[in-house]
Amino acid sequence: MTDRPVIELSHITKRFGNLVALDNVDFDLREGEIHALVGENGAGKSTLMRILAGIYAKDEGQYLLHGEPVELRSPRDALNRGIGMIHQELSVMPELSVAENVFLGRQLMTPLGIVDWRRMNQIARDELARLGFPDIDVKQPLGRFALGMQQVVEVVRTIISGARVLIMDEPTSALSPAEIERLIALIDTLRESKRSIIYISHFLDEVMRVADRITVLRDGRKVATLHKSETSVDQLVSLILGREVNATLPPTLDHAEEEEHTLLEVRNLTADVFEDISFTVRAGEVVGIYGAVGAGHFDLARALFGMYRFDSGTVRVNGKTFPRNFSARYAIKHGLAYATESRRQGLLLQDSIYRNVTLPHLFRIGRVVPRQKQELELSRPAIHRVGVNPKDPLYTVGQLSGGNQQKVAIARWLTFPPKVFIMSEPTRGMDVGAKSEVLSVLREFRNDNYGVVVVSTEPETVLAVADTILVMSRGKIVARLKNENLNKDVLLRLL
Repeated sequence: MTDRPVIELSHITKRFGNLVALDNVDFDLREGEIHALVGENGAGKSTLMRILAGIYAKDEGQYLLHGEPVELRSPRDALNRGIGMIHQELSVMPELSVAENVFLGRQLMTPLGIVDWRRMNQIARDELARLGFPDIDVKQPLGRFALGMQQVVEVVRTIISGARVLIMDEPTSALSPAEIERLIALIDTLRESKRSIIYISHFLDEVMRVADRITVLRDGRKVATLHKSETSVDQLVSLILGREVNATLPPTLDHAEEEEHTLLEVRNLTADVFEDISFTVRAGEVVGIYGAVGAGHFDLARALFGMYRFDSGTVRVNGKTFPRNFSARYAIKHGLAYATESRRQGLLLQDSIYRNVTLPHLFRIGRVVPRQKQELELSRPAIHRVGVNPKDPLYTVGQLSGGNQQKVAIARWLTFPPKVFIMSEPTRGMDVGAKSEVLSVLREFRNDNYGVVVVSTEPETVLAVADTILVMSRGKIVARLKNENLNKDVLLRLL
């Protein structure tokens, strides 16, 4: 690493309407440096890296690249200037070969205008070997390789496109321990070749291992930039939170404790992204499952609802053992309800409130009475119960606030009440008032003796409603905690 800056950002400010996402932020990256960017969800990390990658334009401040002012107009513009981004969700084509993915969008041609397969295969093979992967058959479909190898191919594609600066967003979130080690070895190779990396991660132990310097963002502002030799994981947690850490671990739970009145029982559930998951939910209990992005808890929620295939283990609801490959319809019929973390995926935003509320239950509704009349009659009590505003069932869901859209997602399961609600990110992206209202609804479900599972990346959400909190990291439950004198410091430290 040299002291010569490749990138210098000064006084960067970015607004979205009245929201100040970044406020007067400074950041620099040196040649051959791994510079980590850490902070809570909403701290401004994503906004800053999108400005760096040309996805967003800054509103104020200066962006210097090799000492010269630049105005990046697109990711393509950034890549042409040597800045590439490796997104958490990989942009690969599994059905194409490794070499085709390396040259995706930039195929090499012969003088006759024919795709130069021989040259592309050779360059892909040579570049992979140079980075420590000499035995990869570049003619094989990329989908035959594990996720870690697919990520390596995306890195190679970015390098071949001319990138000297790589922005890596949560690069290890979905990788196995062995794949993480291979990626870290790759990062070391990139550092030795004098490439610079901006490394965004929730895993602070990993950050301390990989990074040369670490910048902490909080509420859109830069809090500190430290060399890793000057700091520790506990200090980083304190800087992220803005106060001293109180991370004394409370008593843990034995998952085999009393199971009287058990509504949901999960035993040894295993899939490609989670392993050996066991827990129970009793009547009147809220179980929070907390983890960083990529922990596997969202896929676990989908598996419990029949929307993600699992390899082994059992799911039992109210004493009934579900068949191995059950469907979402089967889950609904036998007492499960599920609200996805994506309101855009879970709701028909162009349709009415009543249609969204009754949609999962249309198979139950007969044809004797005109369907709209029956749907309106079914939806009104649920709409009133959760406090959707406005209460007009004919109102278009897309015109509602985020909080009221989430209430619609909850209300749809009250027309035929389930035994257990599974809620993924129930309060994400909401203001304080909307969060409070949604959490109040979830507390009412506890009082009505429903079982509730709240899956979230936001520690405040699970701390606000859960009786029991399971912490997931890299597909495994790493802690089972009673929510008694528990705080955010403990949860963050367990990731």
